[in-house]
Amino acid sequence: MRKNLLLLLTVLTLLSCSDSNNKLLDNLQTAVTDGEVGSKGYKEVQLADLTDFEWDTLYYFQAGEDKRVISDAIGFRWEGEPVPQLSRRLLFVHQGKVASFVDYNYREFPLVVYGCNQDRWVYPKSRTRFATFKYCARGDTATYTLIPVNCVENLREQIGQKCPDEAVAAK
Repeated sequence: MRKNLLLLLTVLTLLSCSDSNNKLLDNLQTAVTDGEVGSKGYKEVQLADLTDFEWDTLYYFQAGEDKRVISDAIGFRWEGEPVPQLSRRLLFVHQGKVASFVDYNYREFPLVVYGCNQDRWVYPKSRTRFATFKYCARGDTATYTLIPVNCVENLREQIGQKCPDEAVAAK
């Protein structure tokens, strides 16, 4: 009986996180892909505005990173799964515990999170105002960026790289 109750509580917790994660992913995709970039060539996204849970640090992980890598980065034992192949993970920590995380398939949502100065894929909530824009990598592959605003000039070359379909539409 006790085992069944524990299993039920675990399933319910995972389901509630799943809904929150889907909402976060939807919010992130909308913030990154919708709207105009403006005269600077990028728009700004305050990541804290997209979440509905408490967190103090954001971590970014790439495909295949396992429990050991994640645990080492966050500073405590990660009990979840490794990052799935073709996926990226945004993991949010609050007071030494995982508050939430979201995995997204890079082929479906080609978002690259760039490190900046001391952050290197670890972002305190106070420094999660990101610049975002779309550019074409390797010819015609659209890629979206997320880089701290204070480092957006590191990607100045990419800001102007339009995709072939956009270049034709602009004429």
